[in-house]
Amino acid sequence: MKDNTTRQHLLDVASKLFHSQGYQATGLNQILKESGTPKGSLYHYFPNGKDQLVLEVVESSSLRLLEDMSGHLQSDANPVIAIQNYLDRMIERFANLETPDGLTMPPFSLISLESAFANETIREACQNNYVKIEQLIYNKLIASAIPENKASNLAMTLCASIEGILMLSITSKSNKPIEKLKNTIPAFFQ
Repeated sequence: MKDNTTRQHLLDVASKLFHSQGYQATGLNQILKESGTPKGSLYHYFPNGKDQLVLEVVESSSLRLLEDMSGHLQSDANPVIAIQNYLDRMIERFANLETPDGLTMPPFSLISLESAFANETIREACQNNYVKIEQLIYNKLIASAIPENKASNLAMTLCASIEGILMLSITSKSNKPIEKLKNTIPAFFQ
């Protein structure tokens, strides 16, 4: 594999493992085995080991999520429809929740919860991710002429609702919770 390909492959494998079984339960040996990468390569690309790897997984996942969400929030001038469009995309993405492989855009909840009291640097990276998501939603609401205070509260509520609904969908192995949130979105704006 080429340099960037090997590095990205390690990130992809680590991301899948961190999101499906947790940061603490995932060891470097498992990442090496599943990626088929020599130990020296891992430390070549990630000199600070597992902590650096999880930070980069959070950052790269965050960038993908923000790009995806941004596109959907721009899909319609009406924030209700734009958010519903994003939830439709989530329903597609989470169509197969029978195995962790069905999570093509995993939530940050597991890493966030595990790191909250164990690793301040990782906790901050996860918090920054949520702040960026909330800001993206806030900007959409402000652009839709929603007053600042209401937009701030609503952005936090929507961010929490979306992340929470993912957990409910994953634990129930069903898209029904996402569909219910989608149908409830208009009530948030009343």
